[in-house]
Amino acid sequence: MTDEAPLLDVRGLVKHYPITEGFWNREAGRVRAVDGIDLSVERGEIVALVGESGCGKSTAARATLRIDEPTAGTVRFDGDDVTAYDRRQLKRFRRRAQLVFQDPDSSFDPRLSIGQSVAEPLTVHGMADRARRRRLVEGTLERVGLAASDADRYPHELSGGEKQRAALARALVTDPDLLIADEPVSALDMSVQADVLDLLTRLRDELGLGVLLVTHDLSIVRAFCDRVCVMYLGEIVESGPAEAVFDDPRHPYTRALSASVPVPDPRAPRPAADLVGDVPDAAAPPSGCRFHTRCPEVIPPADYDLEADGWRRLLRFRLRLSGQSSDVDTATATEFTDGIDGDGGDHDTPSATLRSEFDLPMRLSDDGANRILDEALESLAAGEREAASELLETEFQTVCERESPPSRSDAPDREASCHRLRDEYEAKPDEYEVH
Repeated sequence: MTDEAPLLDVRGLVKHYPITEGFWNREAGRVRAVDGIDLSVERGEIVALVGESGCGKSTAARATLRIDEPTAGTVRFDGDDVTAYDRRQLKRFRRRAQLVFQDPDSSFDPRLSIGQSVAEPLTVHGMADRARRRRLVEGTLERVGLAASDADRYPHELSGGEKQRAALARALVTDPDLLIADEPVSALDMSVQADVLDLLTRLRDELGLGVLLVTHDLSIVRAFCDRVCVMYLGEIVESGPAEAVFDDPRHPYTRALSASVPVPDPRAPRPAADLVGDVPDAAAPPSGCRFHTRCPEVIPPADYDLEADGWRRLLRFRLRLSGQSSDVDTATATEFTDGIDGDGGDHDTPSATLRSEFDLPMRLSDDGANRILDEALESLAAGEREAASELLETEFQTVCERESPPSRSDAPDREASCHRLRDEYEAKPDEYEVH
């Protein structure tokens, strides 16, 4: 990082989509696709924006370029506020900031030759000289590793890797300063991925490009990126230099993503990737820390002394019971407990049956917590789901769902938003399993 203003500086970027209903299209809610993110890209730097599908990465990229108008926040490019641009200024900005789309098959018009498609941005920006356009197109195709004669070919005549190179050529033909690449290699096989990413790195070095790489593949981030921003459900949860983030991830989501990356040696010790379920609905994000519904390191309530594994299983059941998952219902619970009279000992009771069925520990490490869970399970077996849910929510709340974690920095260019970074909530070493 330098004292000079970054090429791209995004602050508090928000993009919400209204949910309407009725004849008058009244707003009934909002999809919070991007909810206040900060990121920057320096000249000659590759920054990765990573996360699972559905976390808002592509929407953030489109809002940054104002392809989708931001709901709030500022986007500064070379010091100027892009969100204040009029149409003419926005057109000039888009000559200097280009987007590479995820799927080259759908981003090329099959009726146009590669040369015509690559030349299209030049036409849009007012270059009327056909011979000059042709020279620029052929030169740019050669720069990305294609032949000048490929300008006369059509998309269906190119391989996947060649099409992605042509897509890069189309983005580079206007000589931009910023390139936003949205999953540029996700549709390619591994060998072609490496070639395209090597090309992107070479172009960065030769042209001084700033690159924002949107991806879900962490294996390419460490090899090709300078910095990384980890995104979950519309928010940046961790950011920093790529090597530092992967060597010592501070956020549980980053740790889970890192643990899910395959390694060549199956005998190598690795942290457990205990990441279950899907990204929640952005129209109704969880309260507090948005990751708490899936977090393998969620903080237990202070009133109980619970082992980490038992607490995680208890919380998952509590969330399922409260309606955040559809796989627990009173009819099913009653069916499982029909015919149990409780005379067969501890393993022949409604509580024991439901513990087994819903992957709950047969006994929690805290006696008081164990009694509360028994009471809730008996209510569920009797068909009183709401009572069971209310009891568990009252007794087993976590700070992770009550409070949004502030962003914390304990090293240059490193930030993360997690309650575990607070001294009083720091995890014990034995709370993490290693495979």
